[in-house]
Amino acid sequence: MFLFFVSLNLSSSINDYYLHNIQSNPSNIGLTGLLETPNARMMGPASLRFSFSSSFPNEFTTVTATPFSWMEASYRYTEVKNKLYGPSNYSGNQSWKDKAFDLKLKIIDEARYRPALALGLVDLAGTGVFSSEYIAMTKEIGGFDVSLGIGWGLLGSANNISNPLKTLNQKFESRARVTELGGDFNLQNYFRGNSAIFGGLEYNLRKYGLRFVMEYDTTNPDKNNFNPVEVDSRINLGVNYSYSDNFNAGFSFERGTNFRLFFSLKGNFLQDTIKKPKPKSVIPLNADQQKKSREDPGLFYRSLNLSLQDETIYIQAATLKQNQVDVSIASPRFSSIPRTVGRTARIVSALSDEDIEQINIRAMNGDLEVAEFKLNKKEFDQANNFKGSVKEIVNKSSIVSPENPPLYANATFQPRVKFPEFTWSMSPALKHQIGGPEGFYLGQLWWRTDTTLKLRRGLSLYTSFGINIYDTFNDFNNPSDSKLPHVRSDIQDYLKEGKNNLQKMKLEYMFSPFKDVFVRADFGLIEEMFGGVGGEIYYRPFSKRFSTGLTLHRVKQREYKQRLGFRDYETTTGHLALYYDLTEAVSAQIFAGKYLAGDKGITLDLSRRYKSGFSLGVFATKTNVSKEVFGEGSFDKGFYFSIPTNLFYSDYRTGNISFGLHPLTKDAGSFLTVHNSLFSILGDSNKFNIERDIDDLTR
Repeated sequence: MFLFFVSLNLSSSINDYYLHNIQSNPSNIGLTGLLETPNARMMGPASLRFSFSSSFPNEFTTVTATPFSWMEASYRYTEVKNKLYGPSNYSGNQSWKDKAFDLKLKIIDEARYRPALALGLVDLAGTGVFSSEYIAMTKEIGGFDVSLGIGWGLLGSANNISNPLKTLNQKFESRARVTELGGDFNLQNYFRGNSAIFGGLEYNLRKYGLRFVMEYDTTNPDKNNFNPVEVDSRINLGVNYSYSDNFNAGFSFERGTNFRLFFSLKGNFLQDTIKKPKPKSVIPLNADQQKKSREDPGLFYRSLNLSLQDETIYIQAATLKQNQVDVSIASPRFSSIPRTVGRTARIVSALSDEDIEQINIRAMNGDLEVAEFKLNKKEFDQANNFKGSVKEIVNKSSIVSPENPPLYANATFQPRVKFPEFTWSMSPALKHQIGGPEGFYLGQLWWRTDTTLKLRRGLSLYTSFGINIYDTFNDFNNPSDSKLPHVRSDIQDYLKEGKNNLQKMKLEYMFSPFKDVFVRADFGLIEEMFGGVGGEIYYRPFSKRFSTGLTLHRVKQREYKQRLGFRDYETTTGHLALYYDLTEAVSAQIFAGKYLAGDKGITLDLSRRYKSGFSLGVFATKTNVSKEVFGEGSFDKGFYFSIPTNLFYSDYRTGNISFGLHPLTKDAGSFLTVHNSLFSILGDSNKFNIERDIDDLTR
């Protein structure tokens, strides 16, 4: 009877046994959808997708990310193949280009009797050529995904239903023409003008990894004033093939006249899925060894130094006291401070005698001490032996800001460090300009060499130089016509003439004069386009969620060849910055001050960081430069993402694969690019962020 009851309550589908895991696909423009129309599906959180879709006349290249489970955002680059970029003397035969940001927000999750519901904005700050707004719902019924929605703007071109929002206000009846400059959030146009009902069906054939798509297209490209094209049918048909969770490709037949090819590459960085090595086993000292270690502290220090090196942790200083051990450590292997401290504490505990009650560990980043863990040895040992928890360790321990001076200044044991210390690295690298009138992509493959000459603690000389391997920069043919000082818009001249270059050569000094106060000064060739002198003061109250900083530099513009020469332009630039952790995952940065072109204004940066270390961010700058003087785009904005290299390897390591994009290289709102900013070194080291990763203490 029991077995019969179980059999009635266990169910499975034959689909569960197929290898193909078919997921929702990107629409032609990149956001998750059908073909030309959207649906209410979204990628999972911490996902990143590159998609490409090509047909006549529109070709779309898109980067899409999900900073939250309820938000999907895209940066899209569109090429219209049957229109010219501009007059032939400006762009030759290059086709018309358009850049856009798209956004989709999940309103309601799908339930048993309820469809998923989403709201979307397409080209939300663009010229209006491809802009749309929509509300879409999707429900799985049997093997089908059924989608239905209402669209405005381009999606409302069919005008097959009266705008339902007119009943709220007559202003929703008409939609204004958008400026050719684009870049503004045209709130007065959202959900206004003509509207249309769109919909479609999707069916998964998981045995073969196929997804069939059919939709009713309401974009009406034959009635588009911007670029009308032939349409024989409003029904579009497509098929997708999921080769894996990360790669998808397919084709579609659209408008009854044209085929479209597309593919997408996707990664999910929510968790580290590659197993990492556990802490190395350390055999505790027996009674005789403990006695010898207490009588000869040098034996303890040497054993500690060697054991820490096995974990790629380097002791900077140590002092063995009657019932405490003080240790200062640094590691190029671990990005998590609690993990570095925890593995250090395991070794210290195993090598110390029974009189030791507390282990004090100061974690360092570079030559700066960032945090001190005062651990109760007994509680820590019990947690490592599965007889306690991290919570119990924290309750009987404390995490504080290190006191001045640093431990290495007066510790009993200080490893010998021979200065000057020279390190170097080299690798191939890429430079490029994307989306210019001369071509979608012009780039360079070059060999980059970075060197560091450390003269003493805190004082280093950094250089970076490059040798050209191959480039297509000779095709540049559009000098800047900016009305502002050309602090960034001469990028083509720097790329073309600086193929073999000295990117950076600067002397830098960092120190901490007071508790929670840090100072950095630099002098030399600071970045590719500017050299000068200046520095930064950073205040990080350890137990608070906020920190603040002030940067100030006097700089002069470098020559295009990027050697040792300079141009005539020079200026003073600086900003007051406020950094705030809104939640464990979301942070805000606000900068106010003077930019390189002499304009003054404010920059807002918002970012989301996942526990895996994967982060996404957007930024926008508004200065006292008018949108007419700024030109296309109206104001500076962009996005970036960072993927920890740790996620791709079977061992721990620091470093990130970072990518950032300004849709346009403009002069207004331009920052000086600073290597080793204090926030990049210390911003993730306050108590709030350390406690976010506190479970790593025993891992």
